[in-house]
Amino acid sequence: MKSVQLTAHSRPLWLCLIVGLGSAPAYGDCVDPVEKAKLIAQKRGRRDDERDFVKTARHELTAQGGYYVSDLLDGTFVVGAAYTYHLTEDAGIEASFGFSQVRSSVAARLERDRGVTVLPKQDRVYLVFTDLIWSPIHGKMRMFADSIVHFDIYGAAGVGIIDNATSFGAAGQFGVGSKIFFGKSWALRLDVRDQLYKQQILSVRQYVQDFSLTLGVSIFLPTRL
Repeated sequence: MKSVQLTAHSRPLWLCLIVGLGSAPAYGDCVDPVEKAKLIAQKRGRRDDERDFVKTARHELTAQGGYYVSDLLDGTFVVGAAYTYHLTEDAGIEASFGFSQVRSSVAARLERDRGVTVLPKQDRVYLVFTDLIWSPIHGKMRMFADSIVHFDIYGAAGVGIIDNATSFGAAGQFGVGSKIFFGKSWALRLDVRDQLYKQQILSVRQYVQDFSLTLGVSIFLPTRL
């Protein structure tokens, strides 16, 4: 049987193994400080890469437009703007304003055939809401070979006012949305909102659910961090 002899070069590794078995804290003294620093830097880099678009304590300004679907009336356009303050990476408070216009082919036909007024002429719709925004899902996707795009999927809930001749005013709002982030300050966002409120046409009063689908562009301030 061959005997194993420890050379002078292998003794430090052997001693480190013995010390490591006997005392965990002492084992750390045998780790190369340079290699240890590299490992820590790599771990930090991976954590930062998971969410490299910072939202916390930033102001988001949005211009958006899309399609408004009324429960009792015809679908039409909607345009608006929103301001969001991001309390954390996952939570924010948003104030939004929208503008649309009442359209109804049924009402127009009744007014033409029977000579009655169903809806006011050129009736405008104003939508003013305050929402809580919660973004529980953050993801990323590879667009090109060296380009990774980050995105959020979020929910919204709030209260506000829908102001037009057929509305009683107060309304609740719920919805979902997604933001795709570009660079450090820009985002493309898609929102779906459901507005619940009471509406009256002629002598009929009832609760309705209107929907809006909008596409918007956001800028985050400050633009440089």
